[in-house]
Amino acid sequence: MSLRSLLALPVILASALAAPARADCPLDLGHGTGWVVFSDHFMIAFRPDPMRIEVGQPFALLLNVCTRNGNPAELLGVEAELEDQGRRSKAAPTLASTGEGRYRADGLLFDAPGRWELDLDVRAGQDSERLTHEIILK
Repeated sequence: MSLRSLLALPVILASALAAPARADCPLDLGHGTGWVVFSDHFMIAFRPDPMRIEVGQPFALLLNVCTRNGNPAELLGVEAELEDQGRRSKAAPTLASTGEGRYRADGLLFDAPGRWELDLDVRAGQDSERLTHEIILK
């Protein structure tokens, strides 16, 4: 199975299971690829830019951050940890809001192959939460 197919599968499955989202908080970020993570209160659609994450190469994430009822939410932070070694990425991404729950996190870097856990801190009103997603980099 190709990397593109693997990246598209979570989006397709999550879209089928998700509560309907409003048009201003789309789950598809283009190119038919990316990931979607959900909690009881939030949903986040995101994809890397460039599309292929390489060891030692900086990349960005394009994100749509929403409440489960489709309203824009705030992205507070993005961190990554190499699970096998229990160490955080040395890169400190910069976050830029483009409005309506859309963000770009620049300056991410996975400096080694392995199982990375991506932590996404979000808030809407008084509710805040950390959502996680695992990325395996070979």
